[in-house]
Amino acid sequence: MNNLRTWLVRLIGVMGVTAASGLGAAETLNFAAAWQRLQQHNPALQAARAELERRNAEHAATRSLQQPQIDLSVTQTWIDQPMVIDLDPIRRAMLILHPNVPAAAIPPFVTTVQSDAFLKGRVTAVLPLYTGGRIRAARQAGAAGEAEAQAAYVQTANSLFAELVRRYYGLQLARTVQATRVAVLAGVEEHLRSAVRLEEEGFVNRAERLHADVAYAEARREKQKADHLVEIAGIALAGLLADETVPRPDSPLFVQTSELEPATRFVALSTVHQPVFDYLAARRAQAAAGSSAEKGRFRPEVYLFGSKELNRGDLTILDPDWAAGIGVRFALWDRSGRPDRLRAARALERRVEFLEADARRNLHTLIEQSHRVVLSAQEQYIALNETLGLARENLRVRQLAFQEEQATSLEVIDAQLALARVETERAAAAHDFVVALAALLEACGDPGQFAAYADRAEAKILP
Repeated sequence: MNNLRTWLVRLIGVMGVTAASGLGAAETLNFAAAWQRLQQHNPALQAARAELERRNAEHAATRSLQQPQIDLSVTQTWIDQPMVIDLDPIRRAMLILHPNVPAAAIPPFVTTVQSDAFLKGRVTAVLPLYTGGRIRAARQAGAAGEAEAQAAYVQTANSLFAELVRRYYGLQLARTVQATRVAVLAGVEEHLRSAVRLEEEGFVNRAERLHADVAYAEARREKQKADHLVEIAGIALAGLLADETVPRPDSPLFVQTSELEPATRFVALSTVHQPVFDYLAARRAQAAAGSSAEKGRFRPEVYLFGSKELNRGDLTILDPDWAAGIGVRFALWDRSGRPDRLRAARALERRVEFLEADARRNLHTLIEQSHRVVLSAQEQYIALNETLGLARENLRVRQLAFQEEQATSLEVIDAQLALARVETERAAAAHDFVVALAALLEACGDPGQFAAYADRAEAKILP
């Protein structure tokens, strides 16, 4: 029985080494490289980038609104019969009044104005001089649409950055917990071997050894659970990166144990960097441009126009070779409902103003909450870091006492599990700090500072 137990212990150890070597074969990826990969491959960010390109093109298209409209038209026409001006009755009357004049001396009074088949080609040009401000409003709306897409792109990038922090460091936390469970399993395994040896030598009873058996089974179960959590977290990270393989993160969990900047500093940063304000400002500009465009519907349009015939051979005697002039157009009655459309545009302006005020208030609240979560995680980590030394010393003392028959197997196992619990909670506190910091920087619109916090952090944890 003891030989079978020893064989199982060794088998589990071999399985742990195999799993660790398989994980080591994965590609290592630091956080900066993971962020670059996300920017290149994430579909949501690519979609936001495509929307920005679309708005850029639409804004560029508005630059041509003040240019002339030039059209070329060519038509081949057939009619039922030629168009003729026949003044022959006048010719006959003249011959009657002047009988001495020979008929051949007076030409026929019949002229063909248009043949029954004719080809016409014409170039026309229209240049707007005054449109009531509608062209200017269209260009302003195009610029605001471009700014809106840019702000939406930054918002998407910031949100994905915070999500990457959650998934990347979530995997790092899972790997840290896995490493702790591996250490616990190894420690319990060593304790089990000691308990088996001491039982065989008669120094401990069977109940003590059974405690070690139960602890070993529980440690093995927790190790398997940690393995599954690593797999789940790895799949989540690979999905966000649009990657086929699960990378192995090598940027450590970190905590800034020194005093954090006050929340007011992050609130001040949000007024400069938060893209939601740029987004709402762009929406407000679009609403103002919409109001200007609707006001322009109540004003006349003034334009220059000109045309040039290309096929002079088929012109009638009444058609000019070219024409040019100035025109004014004003809609006396517009079925689009100009007054209602103007009221709707003004209501949209007011709506955006209210949304902006609400966003400022909610954002300040979010920054205050996120700042306190960061401080809470920081305090939790510092407290657990102090407890960790005591837990390690407690385990060392219990192990020595057990060897000298001054402590029970249960006391050693409890000390081992207490140490693992403190290590796990400390890693979880570091993870909470990192995630809360990313959420705080996202709220103030400046996640680019994340790398600086990671570099100057006093405490770092790697599996």
